[in-house]
Parts: sequence; structure tokens; C-alpha cells
Amino acid sequence: MLMLKRTVDPAPRVASIPTPSMTYLPLGQFCQGERKVTGGAQHRALASSDKGAADNAGEHPLEGPRTLPRCGGDEMWLWRFLLAGRPFGATGAAAGGPDDGATWLSAVEHSLARRLPRAQMRHRFLSERIALRWILGRWFRCSPAQAPVPAPTPGGSALECDGPHGKVWVDMAHTGLWLFVALGQGPVALAVHAPTPVGPDDGARVSAQPGDPFAVARDAAHRLCLARLAGDGEALAPGVGVPLLAHPYVSVPYAGSTRYLYDMSVSSRLTVVAARNSIVHRMRVFGWQN
Repeated sequence: MLMLKRTVDPAPRVASIPTPSMTYLPLGQFCQGERKVTGGAQHRALASSDKGAADNAGEHPLEGPRTLPRCGGDEMWLWRFLLAGRPFGATGAAAGGPDDGATWLSAVEHSLARRLPRAQMRHRFLSERIALRWILGRWFRCSPAQAPVPAPTPGGSALECDGPHGKVWVDMAHTGLWLFVALGQGPVALAVHAPTPVGPDDGARVSAQPGDPFAVARDAAHRLCLARLAGDGEALAPGVGVPLLAHPYVSVPYAGSTRYLYDMSVSSRLTVVAARNSIVHRMRVFGWQN
């Protein structure tokens, strides 16, 4: 009788995957058709969201309602928001005005924010909720305050939302003044990382290039993204090693499944990586212009 010995390769087999089709659009152009955003509107991409949604809903009454945009099963949508001052103070609106994102939130959201112990945590929670309301408001062509957002999950940014064409998954990540959001049909994870001084015992150095802070940052973001997608929280499962990925689009076996990583880094100093359980052929990226 022939006996087969089962062997386990401790090093994940990383393979490059096809480059997805990328479409870069200004932030304010999300769900605005082909309308161009010019002049001062580019610097106030979040402003006039309520008015814009209302205008689009009744712009051509004889043509009937516009078809709601659809995120396909092989697509992923990404947003980059600049945070400043108040949550989303970059709206250019006066505090308390119709375009002040804080006025979009429900009493429950404000109450949850007040319970958080630190100002940084409150700012992060509020900015995530405002971003979600802005996105879903434009998606459903309603005001952000009326957007059908899911109930907040204290301590977590991954959400399941009922979209116009079925359920979608959303994840968010922060770094410095930036908030990033990823959306897709199926579980999605997002991680960002900026280089910081690290000590010799930093776990991110295990598979990164020695002495290279940018490599350490990329490695940390890749590892964190895989862990978040697999439900491992903020750290990889014990004993799992993931090599630094040289190609921006790769498949990696992790936690018993094939994961697909998409490195969307905006510069060598900031790593942005998204992960899915299925391959992505098209990406629509809003607000990535510098």
C-alpha cells in the first residue's frame, strides 16, 4: 500500500494576478454622472451634498428617475477623504450649516461618540459615520441625514450594508488626516500604514527589508489587511508569516483561503492596501488625485 506523506509549506505562495482596470475620479463626482467638478468645487468636494442629491433626483423629470449606480461582483470602490478640524471640516461649510457633516448624524451616533474616552477616538468614529452617510446618500440619491446607514458597531469599522442592488461590505481605515473607505460585493478589508521609527523587536521586521522604514510600513499594512479580512482582528494568527509583496496585485493563501491583495499606495510614504476573497477586475477610485 502506497502511503502519501502530507507536507505543509510554511511560506505562503504569493502569485501576481492581473492588474485591475482603474478609473480615477474626483471625490465630488461620485454618483454625479459625467458632470465635471471644476474651480472651487474641487476643493469643497463634500459641500452641497444635500442640494446635489436633490437636484439630481429631479433634474430631468420627463426622463424618469436615473438608474442607481451598481458595484459589480468583480468591482471594488475606494474613496479617500481629507479630514480637518471638525470631522470633515473640509466641506467648507459653516459649523451647524446644512453641509456640516455633524448635522447629518443621528442622536444615537452622537450619543455613542460622547461615550468614547478620547477626542481622537470620537473624531475617528464621527468621521467614519459622516463618510458612510455621504457615500450612501449619493448612492441612493437622498440627503446624507436620510441615508440608510447600518447601525454603528462600537470598536469596529467593517460593516454590511444593503445597497441598491443587494448587500455590500464596507471597511474603513485612518492615518493622519486621511480616511480611506473600501466597498465591494463580498467581504472586504482595508489597511493603511505610514513609516514610523521601529525597534529591533518590531514584529513587522520579520519579513521586511532590514533598515527600510518604507518596506516595514508596506509589510505591516499587508499583514494587517490579511488579518482583518480573515477576522483575526489587528494581528495575524500566531506563527503565520507573510512575505513582503513585490507586486502590487497578488494572491496569498491565508487562513485556509486564497486572499487577493491590492496595494493602492498613494506614495512611498503611505501604504494603502485592500483585500478581497475574490478577484477584482475593475476599480473605481474617488479622491485619489493630488
